[in-house]
Amino acid sequence: MPMPDFFTSEWFVPEVDNWHLKEGAPPEVVEEFEAYMKRLKENEQNNIVE
Repeated sequence: MPMPDFFTSEWFVPEVDNWHLKEGAPPEVVEEFEAYMKRLKENEQNNIVE
């Protein structure tokens, strides 16, 4: 999976086992983050490595 833009965003908090966005993140950052996390979870459940 390519690195999404939110990784380098000021809104992204990459805590170990607790990735999240800061309060007030713009809708487009939230949308990208949520889509990425959903895909990551689905891949994990299906043993898919990208």
